[in-house]
Amino acid sequence: MISVVGYGSLLSEQSARETVPELENFRLVEVPGYRRIFNKVGIVFFSRHGADETDLEIASCSTQPADGVSIICSQFECSETAFRDLYEREHRFRWAEVETVDQQGVTTQGRICTTYNDQDYRLNKCITEAEYQRRVGQFYSGVIWRDDILPFPRYLAFCLQAASTQGEHVLNNFLDSSFLADGKTTIRTYVEQHPALADWRVFDTGYSYKR
Repeated sequence: MISVVGYGSLLSEQSARETVPELENFRLVEVPGYRRIFNKVGIVFFSRHGADETDLEIASCSTQPADGVSIICSQFECSETAFRDLYEREHRFRWAEVETVDQQGVTTQGRICTTYNDQDYRLNKCITEAEYQRRVGQFYSGVIWRDDILPFPRYLAFCLQAASTQGEHVLNNFLDSSFLADGKTTIRTYVEQHPALADWRVFDTGYSYKR
């Protein structure tokens, strides 16, 4: 069995089970030394949800190492077969093994999606240019990992809804330990500054985007 750490929509057990139906031992954990960051272009926003390359609101969520921060995540186990499907779904990320701490203080290890870069993605995960075109290029021609993009609104609402299913302390952790692609602005600040996001609790996300 492979242990997976979910930090976005997979904070919701229902969402996690829709993504990995056979998962076992779903629980909340902390991952010290990491933060969330909305710095990855979500290709699915182009392939399924009408995004345009001129838009800036095209970011999905990743993670990256950060001193003095701890993110609350979900953790669960799944088979190698199920993990291969999840790996394929999250193909544009780099997977890393991180230390997790459960609610009883027990430390374990789990695999989490983290920030990657365009050059290494092309060289190491897309064997040919044709494969890159199939996975990315037919939908989007720009850089995937950026520092100038903003969260795709429906996806951000989906993540906030997932965090809220685990209680206010998890929601607050998400708001305060998640950042825009600039690496400086918290998601709490961003939501407060954008009235259109104020009703995220009843936002009709209109799709499932699982992570």
